[in-house]
Amino acid sequence: MTNYQYYLSFCVPVYNEERIILSKVAEIQKGLEKSLKNKSYEILVVENGSTDNTLKELAKIKVKNVRVITLKSKGHGLAMKTSILQAKGENVLLTAIDLPFEFSDLQEMLKLSNQFDIIFGSKAHPKSLIYSPLLRKISSGIYRFLLRLFFAVKIGDTQGTVFLKKERILPILKNCDSENAFFSAQLAIFAVKEKLRITEVPVRMKKEILRKSKYNILGDGKTMFMSMLKTYLKIRTIDTK
Repeated sequence: MTNYQYYLSFCVPVYNEERIILSKVAEIQKGLEKSLKNKSYEILVVENGSTDNTLKELAKIKVKNVRVITLKSKGHGLAMKTSILQAKGENVLLTAIDLPFEFSDLQEMLKLSNQFDIIFGSKAHPKSLIYSPLLRKISSGIYRFLLRLFFAVKIGDTQGTVFLKKERILPILKNCDSENAFFSAQLAIFAVKEKLRITEVPVRMKKEILRKSKYNILGDGKTMFMSMLKTYLKIRTIDTK
């Protein structure tokens, strides 16, 4: 097994977040110190194609265990894959910079970290506390149904946070090629296919920290459906070889 520099790589893809990036990185540092106690960690910020002053703001950070990686093109999935490949931690957490669940997801994941290869912070978990518009709930329900139907993925929500064992996930990354948000679903799909240990934990969303989602149900939904179709055809091709 590879000797990793850190216990955890806390990875956050960012795009046009100049207003909150510095305060959120400071909040992440504080939260990790409390959650991990004496375990080592790094914060890996993957900036992907921002058109505002996000990069200028990130340049102000002078902390040794905060790293910034810049991608030229926009792509949430591309940023997540880059995070995993560049992480120096034996465990990797993929999450959003606005910390929608604060650290409730990480705390639940740490309890199971030695029992599973990949853990999803799931808004669909029966014990989760979330706030979501009706249309978003309906579209998410359809999305989960399709994942279960075509890929036998029983995880209720693959679009939340993801905690994974890097060493165990690396072999399936070659098949996870979606550059959009479907990437995290691909992690679940190929983890199931390779019989990795997979589960989900509840999350608690704080209503007062909610902000308008950058996800567009029609535009992004269509893109993710096409990625789902391509992944299904890819698996059919792999299985017939």
